[in-house]
Amino acid sequence: MVLLILVCYVPPVFADNLIVLSRNLDTYQKVARQISSDLNSPSLTVDLSQLSNQRFKLNTFKNVIAVGSKAGDILFNLLPAEQDLHITFLPKQTYQTLLKKYKNHQRIRNKTVSAIFLDQPFNRQLRLAKLLIPEAKVVATALGTTSSQLQPDIKSAAAKENLTLRHETLLEADNPIHKLQTLIDGSDFFLAVADKSVFNRSTAKWILYISFRQRIPLIGFSKKYVDAGALAAVYSSPEDIGRYTAEIIQKPKGKNTGINGYYPRYFTIALNPTAANSLRISLPSIDELNLQLKEMEK
Repeated sequence: MVLLILVCYVPPVFADNLIVLSRNLDTYQKVARQISSDLNSPSLTVDLSQLSNQRFKLNTFKNVIAVGSKAGDILFNLLPAEQDLHITFLPKQTYQTLLKKYKNHQRIRNKTVSAIFLDQPFNRQLRLAKLLIPEAKVVATALGTTSSQLQPDIKSAAAKENLTLRHETLLEADNPIHKLQTLIDGSDFFLAVADKSVFNRSTAKWILYISFRQRIPLIGFSKKYVDAGALAAVYSSPEDIGRYTAEIIQKPKGKNTGINGYYPRYFTIALNPTAANSLRISLPSIDELNLQLKEMEK
């Protein structure tokens, strides 16, 4: 924390890179520290209030990085349109909403924006499931009003892994228990997709309960979900995303055409041995799973 404060007050003239935090949270700070550590030149880290109060000359920085969607939204207009803006640590859906909001912006035409997502590619999640449940043929998932647009992506990823997708869209007026009971029954595993309109605390508990009662493995999207009872999850830590963000920034300019965004290259796997025992699933080691997933992505 002391180091972060010191970095925040380095005079801008001595920094080539400006990292702007959406909020002064520990997770954002971890992303910023990793980016700063991996970049080849000095960085200055500030939050949005400091950015506003100190009135930096943004065009003096070689790279400007927004950590989180709020900082990305503000810098989209604040930063000169010809200057590259890198937005990191935000969901793909949020970034797509941002692109729609600014679809007529000069930055879009200039292709001077890129993003590194917080979420995982569906292929990676489904491959992990298949490594744990090789006989699986049918995957079920529940979507909400926000994540329903991802259904074609999930279906395409499932087809590539020789899986049939079953899905339901949950609306606020729905009885989630009835829909989830029918959905989970008959599937080989359930893929949890992050969506605030679906995965509130109540619904998440019912998904865990129903999948456990029906002995259907649940593949989560975070370590917390695994701690709560999911069989496994693949996710990217703040450090994973910070590391990859620095790599993307330092790619040669001609190769950095990531206006549509990048999924994180680096990831972490979490397993739940207790859930595996209940489901009578023999778990490989995390190191073995890491190696297999990385080989599949080459």
